[in-house]
Amino acid sequence: MIIILLVTVIVESSLLVAFSVSPILTRYLYGDFTYGCPVLQSKLSYNDSLVRWFILTCPNGPAISLIPGSYTCGTHEPTCTRIYPTLTAPPGLLGLYLYDHGSANCPSTYSGNPTGMTPLENRTDLLYYHIDHPTDLDYCAVVKRSTGTINGFTVNWTAGEGRGGHDNRVTASVTNATIAIGNSATLTLRVMNQYNFDVTLHFAKGMTWLTPNYNYTFAGISFNPPTVTLKGGGSNSTLVTVSTSPSQLPGNYEIGLDANPIYGLRFYGDYGATASYGATGAIAYLKLTS
Repeated sequence: MIIILLVTVIVESSLLVAFSVSPILTRYLYGDFTYGCPVLQSKLSYNDSLVRWFILTCPNGPAISLIPGSYTCGTHEPTCTRIYPTLTAPPGLLGLYLYDHGSANCPSTYSGNPTGMTPLENRTDLLYYHIDHPTDLDYCAVVKRSTGTINGFTVNWTAGEGRGGHDNRVTASVTNATIAIGNSATLTLRVMNQYNFDVTLHFAKGMTWLTPNYNYTFAGISFNPPTVTLKGGGSNSTLVTVSTSPSQLPGNYEIGLDANPIYGLRFYGDYGATASYGATGAIAYLKLTS
């Protein structure tokens, strides 16, 4: 089944999502879906200094309902619905998401600040589990405040399998070392970008642990360079210098090294990729000897 959505976004007033064709309801092995209304209504849900968030839903119900299929998605798992979108986002639209109808999670909030959600990506599967009832969803859209009118675009929904997504799109690994107390060592922290667009990262020290005690502080930890840019699908690295104090105790240490995405508002998906929850990192294992 293929459903086409025609989307027009007018930041100053509202977002309009109209179905250009009616859905053809055909039960699929991986479930099905249906729409709640032919034209979605929009409501501003959150403002910050750079972006605006809009809820797209129906007047008397959800924008889309997912219907469980007859297939059990894994051992001891309930039935599921698997769908995937195909879309090309216009400039100014930073993310288009699905979230539970009626919840206050457009956007999700933590400590009063909006955090990122995973934007809909071309042919990337969305998998929802059910317990013998539909799952009701609405759209959440984030747009640049500086954008006036966003050109219309289409979203093609298909029931079934597209391609698998990735839970963590930026990964990191680091070398380990043995250090004599009072000396320093240089480690290599490598970061890999699984997105198809560039991501800029800023490095910082995370938690430090001494086995079996905790929160022991090193004399100094520095990064060279402190910031790197990863090309889509590419990798980069920084050198981490760890300095120890002559008074430090010998033992096995663990140092958390964080790679924090820098928020840039550059393209579709950038908000989700660079929101505060998107930090990744690695743990360096160090042995300090006397």
